[in-house]
Amino acid sequence: MPDASTSPVPVDLSIGIVGAGIGGLAAAVGLCQRGFKDVVVYEAAPQIAEIGAGIQVAPNFCRVLESFGLLEEVKKSAVRLDRNSVRRYANNVQIGTTSFASLEDAFGYPTFVVHRADLHTALLNKAIELGATLKVNSWVSSVDFEATTLTVKDTIYKHDLIIAADGIKSPIRGKMMERGGEEDETVDTGTAAYRVILDRSQMESDPELKELVDSPVAVRVLGPDAHLMLYPIKAHEKFNIVTTHLTHAVEVPEDWTNKASKPQMLARFANYAPIYRRLLELAPDDELVEWNLRIHHALTTWVDGNVALLGDSAHATLPHLAQGAAQAGEDGAVLAAVLAKISTKEDIPKALAAYQRLRKPRADWAVETARLTGQNLHLPDGPAQEARDEMIGNAGKGGKNPDKWGDKDTQTRLYGLDVVREALEDTSF
Repeated sequence: MPDASTSPVPVDLSIGIVGAGIGGLAAAVGLCQRGFKDVVVYEAAPQIAEIGAGIQVAPNFCRVLESFGLLEEVKKSAVRLDRNSVRRYANNVQIGTTSFASLEDAFGYPTFVVHRADLHTALLNKAIELGATLKVNSWVSSVDFEATTLTVKDTIYKHDLIIAADGIKSPIRGKMMERGGEEDETVDTGTAAYRVILDRSQMESDPELKELVDSPVAVRVLGPDAHLMLYPIKAHEKFNIVTTHLTHAVEVPEDWTNKASKPQMLARFANYAPIYRRLLELAPDDELVEWNLRIHHALTTWVDGNVALLGDSAHATLPHLAQGAAQAGEDGAVLAAVLAKISTKEDIPKALAAYQRLRKPRADWAVETARLTGQNLHLPDGPAQEARDEMIGNAGKGGKNPDKWGDKDTQTRLYGLDVVREALEDTSF
């Protein structure tokens, strides 16, 4: 792993990052660590709040966090997973399993699960420690692509480079596509998600539930039109539950803080094994959320002038491959690495072209792989589902796995590439 340098870069740049999510903060950390001194992050929210649920930190994201000097900090509240367990919804029979210990042997890093807020806080603190400036309550109302300026509350800020890390609903992406004669439209996947976080104390009196929160295992429970994703977080003090389910044309808001109906959720999973019904019964009525899952078709470009897209604004994905945060983190690390190689401001377009060439095919492939995995996970009862389950069970013997999260070839492609090293060794400019 090449070490990031904090020595002065050949040419310092003024860089504005729109959005203080995981991708935007990863970019800020990477840029400051490479030696850039004028990095400003604009966040629309009035304050940084602890929102979200559990997320997986796969080996490729561990590699990026280590390059940032953050892996040990993130591990403090994380749970290191031993394996996954893919199970059938009605009888709780295990269909297949993947050893995460074997992944560590193969790729050098384990798989962790963390609360998003802990990862976000670690990135935020590191960015500020390294010298980034955070401006909250700073909604960017417009961007001038020719002048490389952005406007916040009628104040215009000039930068050499603007990074749009403003999420799946990115207004900057919309303007970029409009300038290219294209329409910006996200795609309704026909699925939605529930999110629940339980306290350990809620589960301890039930031996089966206690085993779930105690075990370093990520459990995926497959049903005919939905699945559950379950694992402990916060050093086993909390338990993360995320479902994905077909909406059957019922309209669900996109806001991931949208309050959900507990009776509707319980009815949806009424045919699941008793252990999972008891688990879902514990969901606090006032904390249950449901939101619509959308993606974006692969974009023609991530770059327009000295403005570049990053993270969900460039490649919003579904959660089935556990790569949303990882790919955003890779974006930030790679962009910082290529920018640190330029010697004049006139070379910014060359660096952005290299960033897009290195990142776009990989991220677009991850988005499509996650989408196809979702289709495979939600098959109706019948022969196709039975054939899928047999393939998942045989994957440990070297066969293809329709659940690409556990597929060996997919894992090798995702986890085996050191994207920072690749960027540093790139000789295209």
